[in-house]
Amino acid sequence: MRRGPRWMITAAVIAVVVGSTSASATGDISPMSSRVPSQSDVAYAGDTDTAHRLDLYLPQATSGPFPLVVFVHGGAWSFGDKAMPVNTSYGTLRKVLAERGYAVASVRYRFVSRDPFPAQLHDVKAAIRFLRIHANRWGLDEKRFAVAGDSAGGQLALMAGLTGGGAGGDSLEGRVGAVEASSAVRAVVAYYPVTDLVRLFTDRTSAGCPVIARGPRSAEGRLVGGDPEAESMREAALNASPLSHAGQTRTPVLLMHGTTDCVVPQSQSRRMYAALRGSGTPVEMRLAPGGHSAPVFYRDPAMQGQVLDFLDRHLQH
Repeated sequence: MRRGPRWMITAAVIAVVVGSTSASATGDISPMSSRVPSQSDVAYAGDTDTAHRLDLYLPQATSGPFPLVVFVHGGAWSFGDKAMPVNTSYGTLRKVLAERGYAVASVRYRFVSRDPFPAQLHDVKAAIRFLRIHANRWGLDEKRFAVAGDSAGGQLALMAGLTGGGAGGDSLEGRVGAVEASSAVRAVVAYYPVTDLVRLFTDRTSAGCPVIARGPRSAEGRLVGGDPEAESMREAALNASPLSHAGQTRTPVLLMHGTTDCVVPQSQSRRMYAALRGSGTPVEMRLAPGGHSAPVFYRDPAMQGQVLDFLDRHLQH
C-alpha cells in the first residue's frame, strides 16, 4: 500500500552532516558486491550505438527478485561514463546499495556534442523500459524501480522520475528502444542536481561563486541548443528544468546538496524542494558541508543511511 506524502527537511532546513569515512564506508569488496558488473555493455535500445549501453550489478550471495536503482552519471551532459569502479564514489554507492539487496544499473547516454535535450532523457527512459521488459531475465522486480543521478545526471534522474510513464508527453518520453513498457519509477535520488536552467547563472552570482561560462557555449547552453537566459530560448530552458515539471507525478524525491557548491548552488535544490512540496509530492532534502561532488555524499555513513532509509521506505514494500 502506498504511503501518504512525507515531507522532510531536518532542523532549521539544513541537515549538516559531519563525519569521517569509516571502514564500512570504504570501497572494499563485500560478499554482496563485486568488482565487475554482472552484465556489462548491455545494449538497451536495440541498436549498435555505443552510447546506448548499460552495466548491471546484481547483489551477490542472495537471490531476487531485486529492487533496482538506475544510476545516471554526471559530467555536464558532455563527459563521464557508466563505470562504477571500486574505491570511487560511484563504486562506494553501488557497494552500499548491494549490501542492502539493491541491484544497480548504470546507464550511458548520448552527450550534447551529438544531440541536445531531450535526447539524454529519451535514453534514460529507454533504459528503464528495457530493464522492466527484461526484469525476469535478471531477477529484477519490475514494480520496484528507482532512478538516481548526480549533477547533470541528477537533472536527468529528476526529469525521468517527474515525467515518467508518459506523464511528460510524447516529446519527453521519446521513441528510443522498446516503447511497450512503462518508464515510471517509484523514487528519485538526486545528488546536487541542476533543477532550474533559467536561474542557474544568477544563483551562482547570488552565492558569491566565480563566474562560469554563460550563454550558448555553457554546459547548459549546449544542452538546450542556445542561451538559457535568452527570451528566445526560455521555452526550451524551462522544458529541460525539473522545476517546471514538479507535480506532474507524485514520485517521491530525495535531494542531496552541498552548502558550498559553486557549480550548482544549493538554491537549485531548495527551490525544487519548495515546488515539490507545494505540489503535494513527497520530498526530502539533505544538505551537507562541501562542494560539488563532495565525497561526503557517498562515503559518510550517515548520508549513506539516509539514502538507504529513503529507498527502503519507498521500494521495500
